[in-house]
Amino acid sequence: MIKQQFIPGSNLPNSEENKLLCWLSSELGARLGHQNQLSPTENTPIYWGASYFGLNKVKTFQSANFHHQTKILQLCNYCVLEQIYAIEKACVNYMAKLVLMHESTEEQMLYSLFCADEAMHLAKIKPFIPIPPSAIHQDEDNQLLKFLNDVIDTQDKAVILFVLLVLDGWSLSYYRSLAIECHEPDISLILQAFLTDKSRHHATSVMLFHNLSLTTQSQSTIVETLSKFLLIMQIEPQQMIVSVMAQIKGDLSRHQEIRIFEELDTEAQSVTRLKFLRSLMRNPNSGTILQMLEARGAFQPFNCRDAINRVSTNK
Repeated sequence: MIKQQFIPGSNLPNSEENKLLCWLSSELGARLGHQNQLSPTENTPIYWGASYFGLNKVKTFQSANFHHQTKILQLCNYCVLEQIYAIEKACVNYMAKLVLMHESTEEQMLYSLFCADEAMHLAKIKPFIPIPPSAIHQDEDNQLLKFLNDVIDTQDKAVILFVLLVLDGWSLSYYRSLAIECHEPDISLILQAFLTDKSRHHATSVMLFHNLSLTTQSQSTIVETLSKFLLIMQIEPQQMIVSVMAQIKGDLSRHQEIRIFEELDTEAQSVTRLKFLRSLMRNPNSGTILQMLEARGAFQPFNCRDAINRVSTNK
């Protein structure tokens, strides 16, 4: 069993932490060159407009005044940037864990290089993330971020590898859509550059998982883990949009929440999303896993009311 690993410097005194930041800045500068530094602000620029989030179809948003519409879009944009950062940070953690679980020097080197790729992704996206708006709830309300953080605690290599396989494949599609719809050329180019790395990482994970010997326990744990992920993905990102609107407009009734989910066409989007995620999980080594997930109905979409209830019970 891999023992709990502690990263040196994670609890350093301020003076030592400042030195660490200086070393990090120097190393990033050597790899990234001199880039413009953005000043943190609470006023998140609107990189993705109302149509990207489907808010042009939501009556509650359309009837809101200009101030509230702007605040909703700013908060949705912040949540997207936060999610990108969280995904990349999770990938750094997963790659680092796989470095520790290596079975050969070559595998250790490969995951070390992939970990460096993910660290560069963090460095490139971080300057665009503003100070968290005072209205935003913290990570405990974000089920996807909580899921990504919880997976790192597993000591089963097969679980981390399969989650990484799915996460890289899904983020490829997600980042591509974000890059296309983004109004800020710098962010669009950064996300497009991520795609090359994500594609390479995903292809490698598919190959390595194919050749992995799976125990019954590993299969069972993967099914439990992916069931949670698929449940969360049923109503992503619509859940985020409803949460943001509640924070800006005030608490929404259950009826209002369901109506917004319906206006966002959540059920139809869930069908498409689950079908895509299932395709990512197809692997000569994952047949039993897919059968077990299908037996649980993990790929069957819920209607809006049931989806909200299911996610609420898993908080």
